[in-house]
Order: sequence, then C-alpha cells, then structure tokens
Amino acid sequence: MTEHFSTIVIGAGSGGMTVAIGMAGLGRKVALIEGNHVGGDCTNVGCVPSKTLIHLAKNFKQGMNPDEVLQEVIRKRDALRDKETEEVEHLDNLTFIRGMAKFTAPRTLSVTHDGVSREITADNIVIATGARPRMIDIPGLPKERVLTNESLFDLTNSPKHLIIVGAGVIALEMAFAFQKLGTQVTMFALDSRPLMTAIPEASEAIQAELERKRISTHYNASAQNFDESTRTLTIKKGEQLITLHHVDKVLVAIGRVRNLESLGLDQVQVKVDARLGILVNSYGETNIKGVYAIGDVTPTSAFTHSANAQGRRVVQRIAFPFLPIAKKEPIFPNATFSDPEVAAVGLTEKQLAEYCHPGIIKRIRVDFKTHTDRGYTDGIENGFIIVDAVRLTGHILQATIVGARASEMISFFTLAISQKISLYKIYRLVYPYPTFSSGILKVADFFMRETLPNLGKEIAAYVKYRFAKA
Repeated sequence: MTEHFSTIVIGAGSGGMTVAIGMAGLGRKVALIEGNHVGGDCTNVGCVPSKTLIHLAKNFKQGMNPDEVLQEVIRKRDALRDKETEEVEHLDNLTFIRGMAKFTAPRTLSVTHDGVSREITADNIVIATGARPRMIDIPGLPKERVLTNESLFDLTNSPKHLIIVGAGVIALEMAFAFQKLGTQVTMFALDSRPLMTAIPEASEAIQAELERKRISTHYNASAQNFDESTRTLTIKKGEQLITLHHVDKVLVAIGRVRNLESLGLDQVQVKVDARLGILVNSYGETNIKGVYAIGDVTPTSAFTHSANAQGRRVVQRIAFPFLPIAKKEPIFPNATFSDPEVAAVGLTEKQLAEYCHPGIIKRIRVDFKTHTDRGYTDGIENGFIIVDAVRLTGHILQATIVGARASEMISFFTLAISQKISLYKIYRLVYPYPTFSSGILKVADFFMRETLPNLGKEIAAYVKYRFAKA
C-alpha cells in the first residue's frame, strides 16, 4: 500500500533535517529518508568531528597521547549522531525511513532497505543527498592506507607520517590539526598555492604558517606510484621526481562528487548539469513542479550553513507560498578553520575582475600586528583584514579575514554587504577595546582618510568608471 506525505525529504544531512523538522513542526506529515547515518556529512564526517579534533589539538601538549584525542573525537561524534537519530525517530509528524530512494514518477519514490522496497508519494519532494569525496588512483597504494574525510574520523591510532593530497579547506584544516598531535605532515597538490579560492594574500599567509609549522608542501605536483615494501610515495613536480618516505596514511582531499546517480532523475526529467548539479531557481525549485533540491547537489551551496539557509527558504516556499521571500539567495560566507583561520564573504577575485573595473575598487588592508592593540597584546604575527570597496561610496564588495576568530568576525561583513552598509556608517560605530574586531573600525578609518581629503579625485574616478558603459 502506497503511503502519502505532505513532504518527503531525501537525505538527513543539515539541509534535509532543516526542511524535515521545519515542516513537521508546522504540523505537516513528513517522511525523512536516509541511507546511511542521520546528520549527514556535518555530524558524521565533516564539521562536528573535524572541529572537535581541531579544538582538542589546540590544547594538546607534549607527552599527551594523540590516540586518546582521536578516540575522544569518535566518542563525541557518535554521541551527537545517536542524539540526532533519537530525535528524528520520535518527532511528531515525522516518519523516519531508512533506505535508498529512487524516483519512479515526479512525486513518487521507491525506497529500498535490506532488499525490501516500498512506494511512497508526496505533494513535495526535496532532494538533499549531499556529496562524497572525489577519489584518485595512486598505483600501488593499498586501500588500507587510503583515507578520506569519510574514514579519517574513525582512526583510533595517530599516523606517524600523514600525506595529504590537496590544498583546499579539508586538507589545510587536517594538516594543522595532525601537526599539533605530533604527526609529520606532507601536502602535495595540483594547485599552485593553498586555498585557491581565496585571495592571494590569504594563500600567502597560510603558506607562511605551513612553513613555520614545518608542514612540507609541494604544489603543481601529482602522485606517481606507491611502493608498499619501502612505504614510499613518489610524486612528480615539473620534471622532478620526489620520494616521500615512511608513509603511514594518505588522506585524499581533492574535492567532492554530488550524490545523484541512484536517484533516477533522468526518469522524471529533472534537469541536471554535469558540472553544476541539479538546476534550481533561487527558491530551490527544479524544473519539475513539487520537486526541490538543496545543499551540495545544487550549483550554489557547498557548506553546511548554506544548505541550512536553502532549507529554510524551501520551508517558507512550501508552507507559506503567499508570503514574500527575497528573490535572491542570501550571500554565503565561508570559513577555513586552519591556523590562523581564513574567512571571506562577497565577490571572488574572478568576479571582481569580471564585474568591476579596477579603477573603481579601493583595496584596504589592516594588519592585526601593526594596526590593532589586541594584535600587539596577543603577539599576532600573521593576520589581517582586507576589504575591497567601491571608491567614494564605501560600498563593500568583498571582505577577507585571516587571523584568530576570523570565522566569528566575518558575519559582520556578511551583514554589511547584505544590507548595503557602507564604510561611512561603519566609521561611526563604537567597538569594545581591545578587540580584534576593532580592526573593522580601522578599515573604515583608512577608507575615510584616503577618501575625504581627496574628494574631488574620488568623485572623478567614480564617475569615470561607474558610467563608462552608459
């Protein structure tokens, strides 16, 4: 017998849980389908265990047992997973279904678990199946030495020498964390620098810290082969072959692949772009009425917080379609919990180059060490705020923060960009003293100092470049 629901959510990760719990809380009959663990990547193999490890590693002292740290990560991860599972299994109006879902019609799913299938239907179906690690084949490397973020946090013994393939967020966070636990860490990547998505100044700051922590790095490099008898990994950098010795584990962190293959989307003609994922409008709606998608499977979301934000928009769209909702998605800040942290929001370097004439952009840099007293008191050597703003108007285009608490401070700039709060208004705010956030006031100070005494020049530059295409 086919059971009908108001909303079916496929995937119990951050975005999926937001929709399922939100709709159930409004009294709607909801089905939440999950083929693995409740909590998705964030709870099980992403944010929660990785930030637990980073926190514990910061307080790790010589003489402590690194294996106990890894075991505590597992304990805390499992405890949260169990708590979340208990909650969804006993939530009013929500039916939790274990299994793998596949579309058989636009609003009909077949869910299979342990070889048994059942058919369910709904007025609305939300796809939130997330992504998995992208893999590469390294000749000779046995499976038991390979790690991804999906297996890393099941480790109970700390490796002596960890090789990390990649130079993005996961790679950097784990490089710094394991180095603090006493592991020898070596990174290599096809990329030309760490954090390719960040502005070059952020990459330079992170590279300086990697070198200071004696984390070996090799860029523009690729794996050639692994010799198990000698535990050596050979990589190629240009024409040079480099041998890495005494390798225990190899963490592959080179990106993500969307989980779409098993959903049967082609059968119901949901539009999917091979590069971008499921094509949706700003409300999460696909080309098929009543079918939505959020999170990693969409073109614009790659974070837990962005999936959560998309989920909230979908709840409003389904439950309260008569209420106004912003046509555009909110801007999504990002944060890398490296050492120091890197956080950014707004236009990327590529977008700045495409949409803005360089003559209209004023780049302002505030260094914590030299421009803030908190940087002085805390002995900060490597940290800054960089803001790109429109000349004359002070409209903020992007902000990047490198330093302690960057992930907390970036929300200020997210608000400023979203609400079009100019540097003129920020100049009038008062900040506690002494704090790192007073660096934001310094950004406004520098902007005013460069703009007001040269107002004629600034007006001319703004008019010239702003109306060049008019």
